[in-house]
Amino acid sequence: MTIVQASRVTGEIWYDDARFDTDMRPWFGKLPELATGDFAFAVLGDRCGMATAGVFEKALEVVADLKPDFVVSVGDLIEGYWRDAADAIAEWEEIDAKIEAAGVPFFHVVGNHDYGNQVMLKVWRERKGFEYYAFRAGDALFLMLNTEDPPTELSDEFVDIIKKATYNVQNDPDNMDTHMQAFYADIVSRMSPEQLKEMGRIDLAFSEEQLAFAERILEENRDAKWTFVSMHKPGWKSEDERYARLMDMLDGRPHTVFAGHLHAMEYSVEGSGERIQLGRTGGHGHGHGPESDNLFLWVNVRDGKPSYRVIHLDGVQEIGSYKPKTHYEEA
Repeated sequence: MTIVQASRVTGEIWYDDARFDTDMRPWFGKLPELATGDFAFAVLGDRCGMATAGVFEKALEVVADLKPDFVVSVGDLIEGYWRDAADAIAEWEEIDAKIEAAGVPFFHVVGNHDYGNQVMLKVWRERKGFEYYAFRAGDALFLMLNTEDPPTELSDEFVDIIKKATYNVQNDPDNMDTHMQAFYADIVSRMSPEQLKEMGRIDLAFSEEQLAFAERILEENRDAKWTFVSMHKPGWKSEDERYARLMDMLDGRPHTVFAGHLHAMEYSVEGSGERIQLGRTGGHGHGHGPESDNLFLWVNVRDGKPSYRVIHLDGVQEIGSYKPKTHYEEA
């Protein structure tokens, strides 16, 4: 396996070019020259499935105004699960144009919606080249991993249920909860208890090549003060043996694992590492508490150690929302 190192001027970026022979890249922009200094970055949650129009776009606007050094995604940027490549390409064209226009370096991670079948895989590789990579920012190492390696194909019947619900939610957002209830009822009516139980599991897929890449990158960056791992599905909620091997590689290293998929914000500490499940940044809410709000995460890294602020998008308002009132209206 060969690791390619980018120019020192734009930081260090590695990918597995023994497996991926391509000039395409799953990021926009370049890493700033961070040397060993402090920096800040934002982490965005799932935009899909069943995106609420305008939310992700608002997040991009706020993030661009805050000027982080870069942005990290946890995947599910498109609804996906397309059978026709033209549909997948059209959806990527739309969201990629918005991300690029934000003007902030943006690093992709594969989600199941982005990469849910062989058609989606082919489109991803044609547009973005590869699905796992690593980069160095100051004293921190970033591992961007793919939990869909290879993708798990859903049945045509289940994809049709998802597509129907997505159409209803996006075209009648005022009755979103009603459409979601119908979606869940449709699933329950068509599946056996065993299938429903299986569907509730967090199943990951890490290829041996990807794990070998991660192991080598970690070994060659033992001097990193902190390691950030970004993936789509929260591996700590699975019983996956390969995820356990990845955690063994990280044992004893200060680290944070970012994930998404479940559209609810959670934080926990396990051993030498933190586990942060991102809330949604546009995807449909799976609950009604603050953990299910639309949000993104702001991360400051100072002296090699991160601190976090959760920014709820519903609490971020335009200045024009605050209209003047007369004395009598105030009373």
